[in-house]
Amino acid sequence: MIKKLKRKISIIFVSMLGAIWFLVIAIFNWTSYREGLAQLRSDVRLEVKQAGWNRFIRTGGEDKAFNLEGLEYCVVQMRDDGTVLIQNNRFPGRSEEELLAYAGRIKEDGFRHDDDFSGITHFSKYKKHYGRCVVLISTKPVIRAQLKLAAVSLAAVVLGIMLLTSAVRFLTGWIVHSVEESMQSEKRFMSNVSHELKTPLTVIRTNIELLADEIGTNKHLLYIGMETERMVSLVNRMLTMARLDAQYIEQKHQKFRLDEALLQVIYPMESVAWEKGITIDIQVEEPIWFFGNEEQLQSVMTILLDNAISYTPEKGIIEIVAGIRSRKFFLSVANTGEPIPADARDKLFERFYRRDEAREGASEHLGLGLSIAASIVEKHHGKIRVESARGKNIFRVVLPVQKSG
Repeated sequence: MIKKLKRKISIIFVSMLGAIWFLVIAIFNWTSYREGLAQLRSDVRLEVKQAGWNRFIRTGGEDKAFNLEGLEYCVVQMRDDGTVLIQNNRFPGRSEEELLAYAGRIKEDGFRHDDDFSGITHFSKYKKHYGRCVVLISTKPVIRAQLKLAAVSLAAVVLGIMLLTSAVRFLTGWIVHSVEESMQSEKRFMSNVSHELKTPLTVIRTNIELLADEIGTNKHLLYIGMETERMVSLVNRMLTMARLDAQYIEQKHQKFRLDEALLQVIYPMESVAWEKGITIDIQVEEPIWFFGNEEQLQSVMTILLDNAISYTPEKGIIEIVAGIRSRKFFLSVANTGEPIPADARDKLFERFYRRDEAREGASEHLGLGLSIAASIVEKHHGKIRVESARGKNIFRVVLPVQKSG
């Protein structure tokens, strides 16, 4: 649970801060690109202004007075009589038709500098004898410079995200530390209490048996015995949770027939279902070889089937399907009955959660069974979920099939 919490917090923080960092870098690059275009126009405009517009238009900028070597450009004259001429086309990769079309769009837009990524920027000036003169300039120098900046920016983004990830991991660990300590204390408390209760409960159970032999059948002893057994069940499950939570306890895995292990649990419980008039439909593939903890996986089957029997109405049906597909083991336990509300499905695997304490059969459950099943499945690197469809509640377990050893 703590690992999932850390992972969620880290993903949220890294995603948010990473998006902000990327946005800042993108805005910086876009601003730099726009400033580069403005600087390019300013440099060419200043060059033309110093040498003279009339001279520039007459010579097309080829006069030695103009320092425009290596620059792709041309001059488009839009005369007052509607004539459009191109002078000194120094765009090797563009036809006059393209340049005239671009100049036409500029005119329609009112000669504004709304430069896109067409590769051309411009500025213009009206001269009495020549009309509107538009200087089209290639943006290649700006793009080349921008590509270098973009490469540096990309490296900055990657480095920034890496640093953010490290920082967020550290901060997440620091934030969650107190929660983790609290949960560890709770787990230690549960483990200690369970161990402390086990001995007195054993003594109570023994004394109940001795009293029953001495005084015979007694309803009060029967009630005490029932509650004692309930407490023993609770303590045993709390101890199971403590063992599953303990990182230092080695999980003993071995190769075994999982189909046989499941059927060893299912067949004895059929009589319990039969007493309620419940039909169990069993579809278990044979053989299913699996590498894992046999006792724990039998506990998962016991918990899911016991839960299904408790919440299936009389004359209901329970369907158990198990098999292997694509190197994964699939187990589903479906039962007819009242659908589980969507808001309760995520909470079902929390400790001590019971979705309806007032419901018949709910008092028999302590709210630990499904939590234990989820912990066992997680220990086997699998997933467990619940869904409701077509009048059935379906618990699904998926486990990866690992090679032995």
